[in-house]
Amino acid sequence: MGSPSLAGFGYPLVLRDLLGEGIQDMRGSMDAKVALAFAIAHEVGNHLGGIRLQAHLLDDELSSRALASASVLIDDLAGRAGPLLALLRPLLSEAGRGAGGARWGEILKRVQRQVEDEGTRGVLFEIEGDLDTERDVPELDWLHSLLVALIGATLVRMSRKQELKVQLTIAPRETLLVLLDDGTEEDFDEEAAPRGRPLVISIARELLFPTGGRVETSREGGVTQVRLSWPAFG
Repeated sequence: MGSPSLAGFGYPLVLRDLLGEGIQDMRGSMDAKVALAFAIAHEVGNHLGGIRLQAHLLDDELSSRALASASVLIDDLAGRAGPLLALLRPLLSEAGRGAGGARWGEILKRVQRQVEDEGTRGVLFEIEGDLDTERDVPELDWLHSLLVALIGATLVRMSRKQELKVQLTIAPRETLLVLLDDGTEEDFDEEAAPRGRPLVISIARELLFPTGGRVETSREGGVTQVRLSWPAFG
């Protein structure tokens, strides 16, 4: 089933133009933020549509296996919608809150617990690196949700026994967080359609921009790298 037409949602033509042509030249502008907010709403709407469809298919005559499978799918779709919705407020806010003294090891362990509690689809998931650092985390109010959304959008593109690693590197002048996976290749060009992992990466670019951070992607030897970096903070 194809995605609903943007025109059907009654949004101005300018938003469709922004989503179709990319927002890289307007990063930090309200037009770019509104376009991404609309893309989030559209993505979450698709998730909710999937939940509604699965709920309609539930039936007392389903086998225990089929019922469990449908329940897992509904739970998965709901879990993917939550982190995206949590990114709306920081995306549209004029000023983000500070880190509040949190450490990288603390936030990454919380992210790992949430991802593992929600399930990794049989993917081998690991967080490693300089987890004992005392360096503070920038913008704690959105970083947890961003990482959960990014990891979740990566996992859905992967199969059992494939590997997803999150590596933290603390350098003198920057903090580098790298996600490496051997899942299927995707188009991360800034003009790519804003859905799935490309959407989350676009959100990351927008959120990191005012912090002096950046997002870079690459594909080499069957491995995708998504690199988030910030100037040294704390």
